[in-house]
Amino acid sequence: MAWRDMTIGRKIALGFGAVLVLLCAAGVLSYTGVGGIVHNAGEVIQGNRLDGVLAQRELDHLNWANKVNALLTDDKVNQLHVETDPRKCAFGKWLHGEGRREAEKLVPSLAPLFKEIEEPHNHLHTSAVAIGEEFKPANASLPGFLAEKESDHLKWSAQICMLFITNGAKLTVESDPRQCAFGKWLYSEDAKAAVAGNPELERLLEAIKEPHAKLHESAAAIGQIYKQVHPGLITTLMARLDDHRCWAQKVSEAIITGRSDLGVETDPQKCAFGQWLNSQEASDYAQGAPALAAIFNDIKEPHDKLHESAIGIQAALRAGQPEKAQAIFKSVTLPALSLVAKGLNQAIAEERALVEAQDKAKRIYTTTTQEHLEATRGLLAQMRAGAEKALEGQSKARQVYANETMPSLHKVQDLLHELRAESRRNIMTDQAMLDAAQNTKLLVSLISAVAMAVGLVVAFFLVRGISAVLRSISQRMGEGAEQVAAASGQVAGASQSLAQGASEQAASLEETSSSMEEMASMTRQNADNARQADDLMKEASQVVQEANNSMKQLREAMGKITAASDEMAKIIKTIDEIAFQTNLLALNAAVEAARAGEAGAGFAVVADEVRSLAMRAAEAAKNTTQLIQDNMTNIKQGSGLVQTTDDAFGQVLNSTEKVGKLVGEIAAASGQQSQGIDQINQNTTTMDQVTQQVAANAEESAASSEEMAGQAHALQEMVHELNAMVQGSKGGGKRRRLAEKEKPPLLPEP
Repeated sequence: MAWRDMTIGRKIALGFGAVLVLLCAAGVLSYTGVGGIVHNAGEVIQGNRLDGVLAQRELDHLNWANKVNALLTDDKVNQLHVETDPRKCAFGKWLHGEGRREAEKLVPSLAPLFKEIEEPHNHLHTSAVAIGEEFKPANASLPGFLAEKESDHLKWSAQICMLFITNGAKLTVESDPRQCAFGKWLYSEDAKAAVAGNPELERLLEAIKEPHAKLHESAAAIGQIYKQVHPGLITTLMARLDDHRCWAQKVSEAIITGRSDLGVETDPQKCAFGQWLNSQEASDYAQGAPALAAIFNDIKEPHDKLHESAIGIQAALRAGQPEKAQAIFKSVTLPALSLVAKGLNQAIAEERALVEAQDKAKRIYTTTTQEHLEATRGLLAQMRAGAEKALEGQSKARQVYANETMPSLHKVQDLLHELRAESRRNIMTDQAMLDAAQNTKLLVSLISAVAMAVGLVVAFFLVRGISAVLRSISQRMGEGAEQVAAASGQVAGASQSLAQGASEQAASLEETSSSMEEMASMTRQNADNARQADDLMKEASQVVQEANNSMKQLREAMGKITAASDEMAKIIKTIDEIAFQTNLLALNAAVEAARAGEAGAGFAVVADEVRSLAMRAAEAAKNTTQLIQDNMTNIKQGSGLVQTTDDAFGQVLNSTEKVGKLVGEIAAASGQQSQGIDQINQNTTTMDQVTQQVAANAEESAASSEEMAGQAHALQEMVHELNAMVQGSKGGGKRRRLAEKEKPPLLPEP
């Protein structure tokens, strides 16, 4: 395609594209050239830095080897203070980090040498690990001493175990962790000197202090909690408690049946508990337990009263006085039995507390003591093994240094020398860097000159082409603007006429709608009044109906009350009989409560209250019978009045139903009339809204047409100005004056 046949956009794109391509080429060449110069300078700097790093790492490894040798040759040095991780020493961090990658990028031929130096460097540091593990300061007497202390603690634990087996009086082992033989050594300067320089033994020495202290603390806890128990005491006391409960039950049965022979032991010294209480066994138990001694002493008096009460009860029964026997049983036997049972239960609880204390002490031994004993023994065994191993470590450490450390050090030193020589052979010279910079400068200057020449040629041809094109466009735009202005004037006139007619019609419909609204309001008011009157008549009818129903229910209830009164008389008679039987049962309940001993004391009180309530119930039954008879007389007198009132309410109900029916018909007719007027009013309102919307749309159309006409004239002016810009100011001014002269007048406002 020829240049003159191209569009303006294509010409501009082609011209400026060529210039931009040349400028981009110059920029890219400048960037890459300067970047190359910078890269070459960086390469020279990095090469010199690499040589310095390798030289420093060579010196670092010589110093490292001297520190390892000092551990083996200097008696004052007993710990290895060198880096044993090949990745954490200065050269290791550089070798496995970013420094190595930069060096290989700078001099690729160094990569095989770096790979080769990894193995001897790793072996060099791992040999130091082996030396550190093998070399330990040694103490010849320490293993035997630790074995002896382990045996001592086993004997100490066996003494605690025998305390529980033999039910001994108290614990007699050392409970202070600093006073036993091992504890005295553990916290002394001799212990620190024995493990000095051996980190593992120092750690074990500190670690064993806690379990050893807790071991002896557990013995102190056992000594505080431990109590000597009395075998068989709980069983004996429980048996004697059951004996006395059976004893009281036999006495209670004799009172109920009236039998004068009680069949129980009346001498407190001859019953099983009395014999045991005066025995040597009870005396021995009391000597070792002051609380038991006090309980046994307090129980003697109520125990004597208990047996003595049986003598009085037996005498009363033989004299034919069961009430006196029952009174003695309640006032003497039952309280004495309660005190005896209370004392025996206290003694049982005290012995159980002793048993629980011994069991708790035994649990401490089987859990805490054994746990810390095993921990202490384990750490003693580890210390003994570490001390024995330290005696063998020094000679092995020297063998590792001679056979592994020194050969690896020589290999690393040789490879570092070779790395430095290879880096010097591949570093760029200053002259090569200068030649590259001069070539970049020449190419950038040449491309910049060509870009300037192409830009001048493209600008000349673009100016000529744009002028002709703009003249043709302005002519066509002027013709179109004149046609749009004429059409907009016609549309504006028609829209104005339509808007005026729609406004007049909307005013008429609005007056009609107002009149219909007034009629609808009056009709709705009449309908509401009729509905309210109908509702009031319905409520009145419902009230009369409910009153009539209530009178019927009252009449039925009075009949039921009359029938129920006869039943109440029978029930009251039954209550009277129940009260009599309850009084008899209350007496038997008091006897059974006496059998239950202390647990039945409360039930005896309840039995007395039941008997009192039975007597009060019989008295209340008599009073209730008299009240029912009086109410029956009053109910018969009021029955006639209820019937008369019921008939009157029936007549009022019939009249109310007739009036309600008439008011309901009036309310229904008024409602239908109100609905019809509301429908007419809604239709009128809808027509008014539609007419007003048409008038508004017509006015908006007229305003839009006038605005379109104004924009058409503005477009004509812009076309004239464009022509003036293309053809010159003189011709443009003449056309603008002609357009203003021919401009039609503005349309009148609606």
